[in-house]
Amino acid sequence: MIKLPKSLSSAKNIVKIFRYGDRERPLRDWLILSAAATILFVISLGWNTWVFEQVTNGEIVSLSVPAKTQISTGAVDTAQQVFQTRATERGHYLNDYRFVDPSH
Repeated sequence: MIKLPKSLSSAKNIVKIFRYGDRERPLRDWLILSAAATILFVISLGWNTWVFEQVTNGEIVSLSVPAKTQISTGAVDTAQQVFQTRATERGHYLNDYRFVDPSH
């Protein structure tokens, strides 16, 4: 008989634990399934907590490292100018201009 190295014989013992024999062992199956689900849940919880912290701190969440980009604020400035003009016009209609509203 061939003598197996100690590491292989211990690996064989580990494999025997998970091998189906003559008897089914549903408790073992449910324990493995529950342990795997719990591990995945903890990993998911950790990942989601990390992402939430990054977003609340104003960081950009990305798996790749993006190159630093310059953000153009021209569109935002234009939109602010439009809203300021509208607010001024509204003030004129409420206070300065006199006009007749035909709906009344």
